[in-house]
Amino acid sequence: MRNKRAGSMAAVLSAILLLAGCSGGGDSKGASAGFHETGLPIVDKPISLTIAGTYDERTGTNWNELETIKEINEGTNVQIKWNLSPGTDWATKRNLIIASGDLPDVLLELNSSQVVTGGADGMFIPLENLIEKYAPNLTNFLNKYPEVRQAITAPDGHIYSLPMANMSEYKHADGNTLWINKEWLKKAGLEMPKTTEELTKALEAFKTMDMDGDGNPNNEIPLTGVFGDSQYGFGYLFGSFNTIDETFIVQDDKVVFVRATEEFKNTVKYLHSLYEKGLIDPDSMTQNSTQLIAKVSSGKKASVGAFFAWSADQITNADYRWDYGSPMIPLAGPDGSQITPRNNLQMTPGMFVITKVNPYPEATMRWVDRAYEPEMSMKLREGPNRLKKLADGTYDTIPNPDNYTAGEWKVKETPYNDFVYGFSQEMRDKQILPKAEPGQLDPDFDEWYEALVPYMKPWVYPNIMFTDAQYKSIEQYQTDIKTYTDKMEAQWIAKGGIDEEWNTYLETLNKMGLSDYTKVYQDGYDTNKANLAK
Repeated sequence: MRNKRAGSMAAVLSAILLLAGCSGGGDSKGASAGFHETGLPIVDKPISLTIAGTYDERTGTNWNELETIKEINEGTNVQIKWNLSPGTDWATKRNLIIASGDLPDVLLELNSSQVVTGGADGMFIPLENLIEKYAPNLTNFLNKYPEVRQAITAPDGHIYSLPMANMSEYKHADGNTLWINKEWLKKAGLEMPKTTEELTKALEAFKTMDMDGDGNPNNEIPLTGVFGDSQYGFGYLFGSFNTIDETFIVQDDKVVFVRATEEFKNTVKYLHSLYEKGLIDPDSMTQNSTQLIAKVSSGKKASVGAFFAWSADQITNADYRWDYGSPMIPLAGPDGSQITPRNNLQMTPGMFVITKVNPYPEATMRWVDRAYEPEMSMKLREGPNRLKKLADGTYDTIPNPDNYTAGEWKVKETPYNDFVYGFSQEMRDKQILPKAEPGQLDPDFDEWYEALVPYMKPWVYPNIMFTDAQYKSIEQYQTDIKTYTDKMEAQWIAKGGIDEEWNTYLETLNKMGLSDYTKVYQDGYDTNKANLAK
């Protein structure tokens, strides 16, 4: 931690006590609670920890009643008071907590810049010694996956946060896919589109024909999405124009700002051609994911021809869920480009930080390490309702009941992706997964990942932590640049004009500091690559 000027002897003594706690040496409150380095209970006297974070609305906020959390708590004498906010409010609430200094014992789901800055400022304590001494499950996971250790290690060498990490190979597949109504394709006499031109023809048929059979050929929505959203947005189509819908990508070790490339311009021109013909739902530019899901799943018959999402199984009406068949293989663009990103594996490096006000850091580390036990991580990831352990050590998958969607069943007894776990490919291999039915492929199946491998490009910027100074430089540029590029992209999709305004757009970006902004990412990439080579 950074040494800070102390105004009094009391402040100096306070800092010494804090450093002792950071090193895993124990503190008076932990000792008075009867802390045990191994075994159960973790402490002889019950202690209470306050943890603030966010929750999945399908799971709810009563986490102490979830089967997974009950099992983690059992026998520990550690009691948790959860202070949970809806996902839509969490970023604001988290920022207010950090700014006010009114900290809980643990904060969940921070971005990496908050982790590094909070660690440098002494708001969050270093964890590497606590991990080594009190977290054998997490230590084993980090030894198995050194890239996770790299992702949670700040440039100053400290670890200030614990990860949520799913190292299943299939998670390299992109979560943004395009689903198209195969029954509507049959009605129009069309095959599954393989090119952007064929997609356009299919959407034109959806617009002009009475696809839902209600006698009105004008109330069908050809294509809908959520502009700017990583899961429900238009990103899938960028691969047809030889790029990826990311802020920065890496090609041959060179960091590239996507929104200043010809490939980006060509993607936007194609999207405008769809919008101009009335093939993209105008609401796509303003609606959120909740509104999209409601639109796709409402009514007794499908009213949407195609949409962007991770899974049709989780968001469409059961009466016509499989009308959408399988997600589409990347479409070939005008020049034959047909790519999809090979994503970083699913990871939230800043999922769990212990704050400086926590009086029981050792007990907290021992408690959270229970979540990294391999079988518990599987339950947290997959949902305990879906798993049945067999005599040979494998796990059968229990189908969801009729009154639950697959998504609801999965998260019924677990915080899912709003809490820590360390899920390995080894545990994935122990699962007896349901096989995809013909025409019903889903991104949760390994078969979908395998189908995408030939089209994958390893261009996604790696999951790294920058220095505190670099984060401050990023903050200096990113808000204004993102706001400007978002505005221009939306304007060009809806109204056109990208060719005429392109040079002025690039000049504006340069005046806003694009070269310096890009250099920060290039420097971070170069440093990370050098560290990995050591």
